[in-house]
Formats: sequence, C-alpha cells, structure tokens
Amino acid sequence: MAGKTDRSPWSCVVVLAVLGWLPAGAAAQNLSSSAIEGTVTDQQAQVLPGVTVTASSPALQVGQVMTTTDGEGHYRFADLVRGDYTVKFELSGFQALVREGLQLNAGFTARVDAALTIGGLTETVVVSSASPVVDVASTRGGQTVDTQLLTVELPGNKTMADLVQMTAGLTNTAGENPGALGLRGRPRFNSYGINSDNSNTTMMIDGFQIIANNPLPDVGATEEVDVKTFGHSAEVKEIGAAMNMIVKSGGNDLRGSLGTAYSRQPSGNLDDDLRKRGLVVGQELQYFSDSGVDLGGRIIRDTLWFFGSYRERRAKTSQVGLVRDAGPDGKYLTGDEEAVFPKQLARNAAVKLSYQISRKFQLIGYTTRDRSFNEADIQIAPFGATVDFAHSPYEQTNPFDWRPYVYTGELRGTPSNRLLFDVQYGKSGYKLDYGVQEEALTKPTMYDRTTLMLTGSNIPHLSDFNFWVLDANATFLPPGEFLGRHELKFGYHLQRRDNHSVRPRNQAGDYALLFDNGVPAEFESNNAPVDPTAWDNVNSFYVTDQWRMGRRVTLNLGLRYDHQHSFVPEQSREAGMFAPAATFEKVEVLKYGHLAPRVALAWDVTGSGRTVAKATYGWFNTESILADNYNRNASYTTRYRWRDLNGNKNYDPGEVNLDVNGPDFISTTNTANSLLNPDLKLAHVQEVTASIEHELFPSMSVRGLYLYRRSGDQFASINVLRPYSAFNIPLTRKDPGPDGVVNTADDGGFVTIYDYDPAYRGSRFVGNQNVNRPAGRDDWYHALEAAVMKRHADRWSLQASYTATKYHRWIVAIAQNPNDDHFPLDEAWRWALKLNGNYEFKHDIGIGAIMEFLNPPPGQRTYTFRAADPLGGAPLRQLTTVNLRLEPFGAQKEQTVPIMNLRAGKKFRFGKTMLQVSVDALNVINSNSVKAASYVSGPGFGNVTDVVPPRQIRVGMQYMF
Repeated sequence: MAGKTDRSPWSCVVVLAVLGWLPAGAAAQNLSSSAIEGTVTDQQAQVLPGVTVTASSPALQVGQVMTTTDGEGHYRFADLVRGDYTVKFELSGFQALVREGLQLNAGFTARVDAALTIGGLTETVVVSSASPVVDVASTRGGQTVDTQLLTVELPGNKTMADLVQMTAGLTNTAGENPGALGLRGRPRFNSYGINSDNSNTTMMIDGFQIIANNPLPDVGATEEVDVKTFGHSAEVKEIGAAMNMIVKSGGNDLRGSLGTAYSRQPSGNLDDDLRKRGLVVGQELQYFSDSGVDLGGRIIRDTLWFFGSYRERRAKTSQVGLVRDAGPDGKYLTGDEEAVFPKQLARNAAVKLSYQISRKFQLIGYTTRDRSFNEADIQIAPFGATVDFAHSPYEQTNPFDWRPYVYTGELRGTPSNRLLFDVQYGKSGYKLDYGVQEEALTKPTMYDRTTLMLTGSNIPHLSDFNFWVLDANATFLPPGEFLGRHELKFGYHLQRRDNHSVRPRNQAGDYALLFDNGVPAEFESNNAPVDPTAWDNVNSFYVTDQWRMGRRVTLNLGLRYDHQHSFVPEQSREAGMFAPAATFEKVEVLKYGHLAPRVALAWDVTGSGRTVAKATYGWFNTESILADNYNRNASYTTRYRWRDLNGNKNYDPGEVNLDVNGPDFISTTNTANSLLNPDLKLAHVQEVTASIEHELFPSMSVRGLYLYRRSGDQFASINVLRPYSAFNIPLTRKDPGPDGVVNTADDGGFVTIYDYDPAYRGSRFVGNQNVNRPAGRDDWYHALEAAVMKRHADRWSLQASYTATKYHRWIVAIAQNPNDDHFPLDEAWRWALKLNGNYEFKHDIGIGAIMEFLNPPPGQRTYTFRAADPLGGAPLRQLTTVNLRLEPFGAQKEQTVPIMNLRAGKKFRFGKTMLQVSVDALNVINSNSVKAASYVSGPGFGNVTDVVPPRQIRVGMQYMF
C-alpha cells in the first residue's frame, strides 16, 4: 500500500500572512488582469491634475471604477477584467470627454491619453476610435485570441490545437488531428525549439496554474485565450508558452448559446506512393459529432453572477496504421489488414460563480470536470523500442478511461485605488485507467526489432495525478515619483505535485518478449504490482517593478526565487511475478533553490504609442520531476538474453537466468540502482529577445522579433558505474545501407562500434545517476519572426506570421559511450508560415480560413547492429545490440506540410438572438503530406508513420442569445 504524507500547513499560513500583511496603499493583480493608463492635458498640452477618470464596462461586476489624475496629470487603473470599456474624463471648467469602444484584452495595458477643452462640465465630447493594438508597457510577447472569432468566424474544432495553429512561434506536434479525442487529442506543441510538457509550459484558467498535460476546458466556454510565447515576467516560472484561458463570468443579462456540429470524411487520401511506403491504413473518420450548451447571467444583480457550460463529443475514427488483426492470411505486413474504427467519447462540464461581497471585495469559484473514453488508444513500447506505428494491431492498444478535473477558489480585494490583493487556491489532476484489450488478455507483449512490430497485450496501468497550487500576490503603487513611477508587486507561489502511477499485474504475465525477425532474442521482466507515490514540491517568491521613466520608457524588472523539494515517502509493495514483497524507507531526493532575474525594456520610439521597441532578458528555473527516479516502489524493467528452449514462442521458467549478475543479464531500470547526486544543479534556460512593434493603422500592427534561448545545467541519467572508458572493445562493421542487408548495392562504408569490457558486466555495475551535462554540451536556439495582426474590425481580421528557428540540439544529452558520438547534433532549421483571418460580406455571409505551411520533417538514418557480424567478424559479447546514427540529422527529409482549413457561414438575426449555419472544409486540398516516417535501416526503412488526415466536411449550427 502506498504511503501517505500529511498536507503542508503552508497553504493556510501564507494566505493569512498575505491578508494580514497588506498595507493601506497597496494593490495586486493576477496574469488575467489588464490596465488602462494615460495622461490628461489641456489643449495647450499642459498636464491637468485632479481630473476624475471613470472606467465603466458590462464586464465589471461593480459597473464602474474611478480614480483621479496625479500632479503630473497621470492616471492608472491597475487591475481590470477584459471587456469593452468606456472611459470618462471630468474636471470643473472643462468639457467632459468620453472615450467609447475601448477593447481591453487580458494582460494588455492600453494607453489612453486625453486632451480636455475649456467649457462647461455639462458639455460632453464623445469620441469613438479604434482601441490601441500596441502595448506600450508590457514586454511579454504573443497574442490574445477572441473566442468569438475562433468559434464563430474561423474553421476548426474549437480546441487548443486550433489556437496553436494560429499563434506565431508555436507548432503542433500532437493532438491537432480533427476528430481525435482523449490522449491522442491532447495538445502538444513546440515553442521556439522547446517542446511543451509539465516543466516547459504554463497552463492557466483565469490566471490559476493547472497541470500542463490535463485536457483543458472547452475553448467555447471562454471569453478569450491569452497566449504568451516569450518575454515572461517574474510571475511566470517556466520558459515555454503560457496559455491563460479566460472563462466567461456571466453578467447582469442572461446570455447563452447552443451549438452542434457533425463531421464526415468524403474520401481518404492514401495514394500508391504512401502504400509503397508501408502505410496501409490512414486516418479515416466515420463520424464526429460535437454539441454543447452554455448559459450565464445574474442570480443577484451586480452581486452574484453564474456561468455554466457542457460539451460532448463523439467520434468513430481509425488511427494511422491501426488494423483489426493480421488479415485473411494470418500475417502482418502483407497489406491485407483491415482498418478498425474505435469509438471515442469526450465530455466536459464547467461551472463558475462570481460573488461581489462589496464594492471592494470579490469571491470567485470555478470547477470543471472531463471524461474521455477511447476503445483503443496509446501504445507503450517495451525495450525502449522504436515502433513502426504504420502497422499497429488493435490487440496492442489500451482501452482507457480518463477523468481530469480542476477546482479553484479566488479572493480579490480593492480597499483603495492603491490597494488590491489576489489569492487563489485549488487543485487539478486526473484519474486514468489503461486496460488490456479482451482478445489480448492471455497474450504476452511481443516486439520484433527487425519489423518494428509490437503485438500481444499492452501494458496496463492506472494513474492518480494530483497538483495543488496556492497563488498570492500584492502590488503597491507608491504615491509620487522616485525617478519615475513604480508599480511594485510581491507574490508567492506554492505547488505540490503527487505523481501516483500504479502498475497492476498483467494477466498475460509481467514480461515482454523481443524477437529478431521472428527469432527469440531477449526477455524483459517487470516488478508489478506497484502502487507508488512520490512528491515534487515548489515554493516560489517573486517581486516585480514596472518602472515608468517618463512617458516613453518602461522598465519591467523582476526577481524570482524558486525552491524545489523532491522526496519519496515510506511505502510498500506486494509480491509479484518477478519481485518480492518489500517495504521502502523515505528518501530525501533534493532540496534546491535558485534565483531567476528578469529585465525588460519598452521604449515608445515616437511618443505616440504607435511604435514600441522592446528587449527582454530572463532566467527561467526548470521544474524537474525527480522523485520518481528514486522510488523503490516504482515500476521498473530488467532485460535478459532469452533462449526459447521448447520453441513455443513464449517464456517458460528456466529459459532465462534471472540472476542480475549472471550471464543472461543485459540491463535494468531498477531504481535500486539509482544513485543520489548531492551536487546536482537544477536546469535552467536563459532567454534574450529584441522586438519592434508598430501600429500600421487603427486595429492593425506588425512585429519583428529576434529570440535566443540557451539551456544550462541540463542533466540526464547515466550509468556512472560503467563509464565511457569501459567501452574499450572496438569492432568494425559494414553499414548495410537503408535495406539493412549487407553486400547489396546500397551498402555504406565501414563503421566502428564499441562493446564494453567484461569486467563491467552485471547489475553491480549499474548505477544510474542524474548528472549535469559537461561544458560545451548546452542546447540553444535562434529564432527570427515577422508577424502582422489585424484585430477584428470593419468586418475583417487577419493574422499572418513567419517563424524560422535554428536548432543546436544534442540528440543524446550526455555521451555514455563512443557509440553515442556518431552524428550527435541536430542543427536543422524549422520554419512555419501561418495565415488566418475572416471577412464578412453583406447579408451576414462570412468566410474564414486558418492556413499553415510547415518545413519538411527532418530525420536521420539509423541501424541496429546485432551481436553477430553477418560478415563473420568478432561479435558483441556484453551488449546485445548497438543502435548507431549513420548520417547527419536532417539528411532525410519529406515535403513541405500544408494545412488549409476554410469556413463559409451565414448568420440569421432575430432581435437580440442569432443563428449561424456554417460549413467547414478541413484540409480542403486533401493533402497527404508526410508528418513522420521511420528511418531505421531494414525492411521498414522509409515507412510512413503519420500523414495529414484526409479532408473533412463539418456542418454546424449555433444559436446565441
């Protein structure tokens, strides 16, 4: 039974401390907050102190907020929700001035200056003009996407993948296929060279951080999504994209929508070329339905608002390479296999309540729950294997049930114009059950390293992942000036992460079998059942200062301190097929803290707010999930040589010597062999950016960007008891060329592979330790970007960007033997051209498009050299195989990947309600461009493992009131 650990009292202590510490004259905000500021003058450009400035919006639960200009004529609303605003300026002896139609996005600082004319106060001048599109104060880069634009005007499936496809600097790497649900529909992307995961991405709901690999709330239930991709201030810990979903809050008026959509695939897109490259089954959609409803309004006017939403999606779709069985001939890889169409289901429900306790205090509660079910999903390969997913048997998939959730509570207060505090506490996580297909219950897991086929049962496991977060912050706006105006913010962030992944017994046996072209070769045991728990907790403190030096220069300064505590509590396991019952003591893994400075500059070049040059520097401490590596109760595998003595193609006792220091032992991932490293430094990334933004004309801007990222103190787990120098047995082998067969026309030259000294054989020479990379082995990236943004106005919108990123990435983090030094670098360029926008014709007829063109996917040929040399040379004796890279990364390339989605729609208006009918064509050109292929020399060389899914037609209706 897994051990328990008491919840830390930090949560209550910090909340009470923050609330008690706040002085009269402070203010605070979270990352969802926006601001309006400016200077008020007379017609002779003389500043006017004492002007009453009022900002009003239907988005404000209190209706309006007020302030007055200071002695320099300056005013600022430091914490506003996104929405449409009207700003009114009033001073005795002058005509009142009203600025209407100010559109404020999350995290945006809008500069609104005003010039008052002498006259009676009862006289009012009303001005309507386009909202600013260049932020003169914030140095965080990215974009904000209005959900109305995404769900009503543009094609797609209302998912995070659509947002990634629209955002400069981001490239989808998984989860973007229309109709994909569950884990295969979970968004994954790359941000200027860095892939999204728990330690490189910040996912937020209303500024509250959730675990990055959760499915996110229904995009249609949000007002907008703020996507920041570079230049993060000290409030954000991680280097990658920070995505903040601003959920609808209801309002004083009842509003809602109902929608439904249905997708079909007119035809497939596999051709003879793809079939020749081994792709028998592509993605085929039999149906995809998507329906939802949301409703928001007031329970008590100006006091209690509500919002709720529900969305359900169902699909029946094949997956690339997924086949029902071996076909009529009973053999895989012969081309007679038939596609299988697993059913998929995804449900999401969300509720949000906003309670205005008084004009100065607000309480917000939010919860969302998901359920994703798929009859056949992810495959987990044994032996660290490369799997040819162009040929995936149904029996080797997992039926799975995934139940993510989020709940949060937030208290906000504004005791004065200079005081606001914000405290958020909540939890996100999921429960996930991977099962075994019924027809594979008694079949062991089997892998063939020649054909790259994986058959038999997949690995069952359960996950219970829990992530607690507390955020508290306060911002102080000092009166007067000290070399300019300051906005000081103090914050605390606590996150507690429990990684709880259960490995139950497998009915077919807790082992996997490896074959080499059908010949038994290796055996891998597992220590199931295990029920582990491990903790990685982070405490962070930060301070920022937005320092305005006059009207044209803003410095954004920040300093953050991150402290990580990783540990494994005491726990125990039951006896398994290959592991005895045991109890394990608590392990203190790491306590580590490091500062992270941030410095940024925004310079209003002309003083008009239309052209702003920006530069940023940031140090980002990377959270690392370390505790699992030292959990003796975690799942591990051990590899041995295997002799199938009775020829039944299955393991029987006596066919493997299970002594980990015996002659059959190859390797193990047993955490008992994991060694703590007291000198380990946690990884970090440094980022430098330089950009210029210019407003071409009202509602339209352009941006040029240079970005540089360099990783430092990266680490990897290596076997320190079998050092690089132990690999002292050189063997010469012939490169068999792409076909994997020697003495054929495509053979390459001779290469040298290395075996290790027999003195280092056995598990006593396995000591896996996390160590930092040696000097000269950092990864770094350069990026250049140009972008155009036209906010939706005058019946059209446009976003276009081109991003090119130069990689310098070590394929193996730390070379553990000379075999790792063959063509070790990825120095290829990646680029992406994006274009999206819409246009509204007369009679409420509109068209929209999301287009993306991506660089040809780069690859590299490899080959797995076996123990025996087909030319009769000396064999490998300690190692059973050596996998070698045989050409520079990027030597293998496919064609450019185009993705083009179009929408045509018609709106029908009935008073305050509207019905929209739309038709989307996803992958309108029916491209079948290759997204991934296998370049392992052998019969599967060049096999295509993923392509752009075929054209889909989506018909939808949406009623809004």
